[in-house]
Amino acid sequence: MPAEYDIIGPWTEVKLDILREYATPYSKILTAYGFHHMYIDAFAAGGSHVSRNTGQVVPGSPLVALSTEPPFQEYHFIDANSDRVDQLRRYSGDRTDVHIHAGDCNEILIQDVFPLARREDRRRALCLLDPYNIGLSWNVIATAG
Repeated sequence: MPAEYDIIGPWTEVKLDILREYATPYSKILTAYGFHHMYIDAFAAGGSHVSRNTGQVVPGSPLVALSTEPPFQEYHFIDANSDRVDQLRRYSGDRTDVHIHAGDCNEILIQDVFPLARREDRRRALCLLDPYNIGLSWNVIATAG
C-alpha cells in the first residue's frame, strides 16, 4: 500500500458512491441547459485511498469527478497537505481544466474559487465540503449556498 494513501472507512466509501451517482446527472443537466459548470472539492485529499474493509485502492472524490461524463468544464481541488497536493498533480498531469490549490480552503474558496461560479454569469458548481481535521468556516458554507 503506498504511504501517501489514506485509509478510509465504510462511511467514506458510501459518500463516494453517492458522489458517483449524483455527479453524472448533475453534469448532464447543466450541460443540456448550457451552464458553465465546475467541480470544487475543498478537502480533496490525494485522489486515491485504501479501503479499511478490503485493503483495495479506492478512487477518491477527485478521480470520481474527473471520470464523470459528460465532464465538468473545470475542476478545483484544494488540500492543505503538500503530499496530497503532489499526488493530485500527478493524477491531473497537464490538464488545463484542472486547478489544484494548496492551502486553507477557507481562504482559497472565498478569494479564488467561489468568484468563478457566480450565478449571474450562468456558472454553477458542485462543491464538496467534507472536512477532515480542519475547521470549516461558516462564512464558506454560507457563501457556497
